[in-house]
Amino acid sequence: MTSHITTVARKEFEDAGRSKLLWALIGLLVGIVAIGYTAIWYTADDPTAAEVLGFLGFPLQTIVPIAALIAGYMAVVGERRSGSIKLLLGLPPNRTDVVFGKLLGRMAVVGTAVVLAFLVALVLGAVFFGSVPVVDWLSFGAITLLFGLAFAGLAVGVSAGVSTRGKSMAIVVGIYMIFVALWELLTAGPYYLIYDRGPPIEAETWYLVVQQFNPMSAYTTLASTVVEGSVPSFTFQYGLEDFEASQMTPAERYAGEVPFYLEDWFGVVVLLFWLVVPIAIGYYRFTKTDL
Repeated sequence: MTSHITTVARKEFEDAGRSKLLWALIGLLVGIVAIGYTAIWYTADDPTAAEVLGFLGFPLQTIVPIAALIAGYMAVVGERRSGSIKLLLGLPPNRTDVVFGKLLGRMAVVGTAVVLAFLVALVLGAVFFGSVPVVDWLSFGAITLLFGLAFAGLAVGVSAGVSTRGKSMAIVVGIYMIFVALWELLTAGPYYLIYDRGPPIEAETWYLVVQQFNPMSAYTTLASTVVEGSVPSFTFQYGLEDFEASQMTPAERYAGEVPFYLEDWFGVVVLLFWLVVPIAIGYYRFTKTDL
């Protein structure tokens, strides 16, 4: 049986190109980069192109996930809501084609926005600062692309696994709030209850492992390894954990030889986890649903 995944993906991307979604995402990310470069060029004291590239880490980690979640949360459930899913499945594409075609299409939308934003960064870096750290630029762009694709996969997975737009929106918003606003409460809170103190710098291994699995932290850890300076994580702090400890990576907080699952590069595995696992769950639920 011939797979129609690419056919669905192509149609999905073409539809996005005719709608305001793709252009809104591109405009948002490109605008952030352009404004950031221009503002730094006017206000900062002789910054280098490498330093400016690092400054982009904070705004990108706030905008890219939101853009990816918006791009993906209606991917499958939108077809169910309109009733067009039955018409679509009456054609050659089957449920596998629909889910993974939608995934590829929405990933292409997010990927296009991220790539164009980094192309603008490349041009502005050369114009304003005379040079561009190409290796850093490529590495940072690849990490940001994977970051965006992870959230796109998460959103499409949720969209495939639920039956209504409201549920999809509530779940993706809730997950985003957990990553950004509630992570410390859900991790440092239990640590405090167990040990009667907040997590110290050299916290228990299980706690460091849990910390590693926040995609926001995984992104900033990876980004900090390829750009000049460190990229702070966009997560709320409530004082349960020492501020100095919260700014360190799990590898920096581990006493002794660092296990592979706490090393900085493991952030790639974390982002792939958030891309693959939600899709697998959503696909399973979608295949078992009576449409």
